[in-house]
Amino acid sequence: MADVVATAPGFGSTDARREVWDVVAEVAVGTALLAGTDRVGVAYTPSGGHTTTRSFAGMTLSGVPDGGASLGLLRCSVDTDGSWEFAVTGVTGSTKNGTIVYAVVSSGQITSLTTTAGSNVRFGTVNNPEGYTPSASKCVVKVGA
Repeated sequence: MADVVATAPGFGSTDARREVWDVVAEVAVGTALLAGTDRVGVAYTPSGGHTTTRSFAGMTLSGVPDGGASLGLLRCSVDTDGSWEFAVTGVTGSTKNGTIVYAVVSSGQITSLTTTAGSNVRFGTVNNPEGYTPSASKCVVKVGA
């Protein structure tokens, strides 16, 4: 199952509102997360056991640890507010701020974001900064709003 990962941060989050959550798989910074059935957030750090690939002088190293300092395996520091740029199904160049964004969830993990309510979980609202034009597939989303 592919993670839903932010393409860029938008507006900052509040340090005091960060929490440490258990996650079902190791995650990268910017991964959209769900705790329980309705608490949403975005990974502020990689989870404790996350690894990455690095290239140096023509060599590629896989499995390089980059998890959050002092976090255990499958634990992650999570922003429960702030705004992040995500791919969102249903967004157009004319999508207005305040439009509700929903998380499509499968097996407890967010698989995509959409503007369609259905049985999906509310993730946040469109929160594009002044001068930002949403594309046909991306916009800035205020988490938990």
